[in-house]
Amino acid sequence: MKSTKELLRFKRDGHHLTADDIHQFIDGVVSGTVSPAQVGAFCMASCVRGLDSEETAALTMSMTHSGKVLRRSDTGRRRIDKHSTGGVGDKVSLLLAPLASSCGIDVPMISGRGLGHTGGTLDKLESVPGFSIAMTEQEMDHCLTVNGLFMAGQTVDLVPADRILYAIRDVTGTVENIGLITASILSKKFAESLDGLVMDMKVGSAAFMQTLDQARTLAESMKSVCDSVGIPVRFVFTRMDEPLGYAVGNWLEIAEAEHALATSAERSLAEVTIELTAHMVHVAGLETTIEDSRRRVVRAWKNGSAHQQFHRMIAQQGGKWSDAVTMYAMQTPIVIESATSGWVDHIDARAVADAVQQAGGGRQREDDVIDPSAGVVFHCERGSEVAAGDPLVSVYARDAARRDELAAAMRSIIQTKTAPVERKPSMIIEVW
Repeated sequence: MKSTKELLRFKRDGHHLTADDIHQFIDGVVSGTVSPAQVGAFCMASCVRGLDSEETAALTMSMTHSGKVLRRSDTGRRRIDKHSTGGVGDKVSLLLAPLASSCGIDVPMISGRGLGHTGGTLDKLESVPGFSIAMTEQEMDHCLTVNGLFMAGQTVDLVPADRILYAIRDVTGTVENIGLITASILSKKFAESLDGLVMDMKVGSAAFMQTLDQARTLAESMKSVCDSVGIPVRFVFTRMDEPLGYAVGNWLEIAEAEHALATSAERSLAEVTIELTAHMVHVAGLETTIEDSRRRVVRAWKNGSAHQQFHRMIAQQGGKWSDAVTMYAMQTPIVIESATSGWVDHIDARAVADAVQQAGGGRQREDDVIDPSAGVVFHCERGSEVAAGDPLVSVYARDAARRDELAAAMRSIIQTKTAPVERKPSMIIEVW
């Protein structure tokens, strides 16, 4: 057995770590016998020297079993989850989880907070008064048994190694390594005791993986690990250059999701949501073809069962939806109108996200308090024809000065052209 210092030197010098080496190291991370400085050294050595597929798989499984894993309830349903690599206006999980559970799948969704310029599902859920993202394993199990889904945060006992490693990666410039990203994402998903996983691989100027080649490299790493443990995985590569849906901002996005489930969604949001949910249905084996899986998802959307499931989840986790609607309706937005007639040009998702974050819709520092009302709602999309005086976007923020700043930013972000502009292409780039 190597000492921690020997193990670090071994990796620093470019040697392959065995599964036992990595398991020993992760045990030390969780028990505290490995110091934060040594964790940082391991992450840096992994970035510089790289982690091969065997090391990445060993790291993933060691992290998965560094704490408890969710037990399997005897519901008779397959347990499938979805993970997104992060985007702007990406409220897909809020529609997808109720849709998938309405189709006959158990969805144990352990989500995260906003990271960088991207929004976080937990922050959106917490904009609903009373909604609890802090659930015990027993409460998670009860929600799956009764309702077929929950949406919660990571508990202290689930994958503690990831929580420790990620905090150190964040301050040591070692977040971007493919092996470390793979282990971080998959360890949390494997701890849910899944039967399958669907990955939404965002690609574009507002995504963490800005090129398709980068996204494919991460997908290849994740597929290798999933294959090694026998968990079926599906990858859907989707565009992330413009905001997804009409709303960007925590309460505004969950309100859009609820309204979409009750009626219909913006075209791009509907396309991504249906495609991802259909692949969950297909991976679960509930339909034999992806076309039949899409039809099953659309039925659950149109017959209202997913909308009802959404509200059951909100109520079951303590949320007071009517109180939220009343509270946020009291805020008056600034409505930005088109100065000229023409067609709406490209809307830069990254610029929108940065502006909303500055207005209080995201965190500049870990201890910042989010304004859940801060954000924007678009009344148009790229390629829309508008007349002078037509509303382009409504701007919200609790603080008047921040609302004014966000409105000024949006005036510069949304541009119109006098010639027709190509509408958004299909959001789906490719599927593995």
